[in-house]
Amino acid sequence: MTFPTLKLTYFNLAARAEVTRLALTVGGVPFEDERITHEAWPTLKPTVPYKQLPVLTVDGQMFCQSHVIARYAGILGGLYPTENTLDALRVDEICDFNEDVLMAMAPTFREEDAEKRKAMREDLAANKLPEMLTMLESRLVASKGPWFLDSISLADLSIYNTVTMFKSGWLDHIPTDLCDKFTKIMAVFDAVSKHPNVIAYNAGQQK
Repeated sequence: MTFPTLKLTYFNLAARAEVTRLALTVGGVPFEDERITHEAWPTLKPTVPYKQLPVLTVDGQMFCQSHVIARYAGILGGLYPTENTLDALRVDEICDFNEDVLMAMAPTFREEDAEKRKAMREDLAANKLPEMLTMLESRLVASKGPWFLDSISLADLSIYNTVTMFKSGWLDHIPTDLCDKFTKIMAVFDAVSKHPNVIAYNAGQQK
């Protein structure tokens, strides 16, 4: 299959670009993974649509909005249902809910007072986040194996990204084992972790 020429531009962070990176990587789709510094952003900002990142450049055309970019990457990589509209709906639901989980953390990043931020995150870890993960777990109960659908999809990569964020230790005052008691969520995480393309990708990030 001939793929378009792709360049994904974002900061050297997982955040809003990681599901796209994973989709292209798992799908075997060649792309340039451009990671810019925060110092370079003010110069680049006026040149991109909506003045925001990530940006996916496809054969010279720029496209924004992380969900749309990830879905397109999933289609290119064979990780998004294009013929079964109900499965597409299922995948979109899981992806969007994982975004809700991540966005629950957003107010804590805006809080400058360290003690208040600590209290906010401890409250999230004790209440809101387990509640949300319980709801996500319930949507995975019907899955037959480690994958949400019959094979790996964008939904699985979205779940993997969420668990990875918590396990990274990057979020102060959020336990790294927050997801461990959710067997379906962790089954997806473990399966994605063992994908050979993901293993190679992660090894490259550690260099």
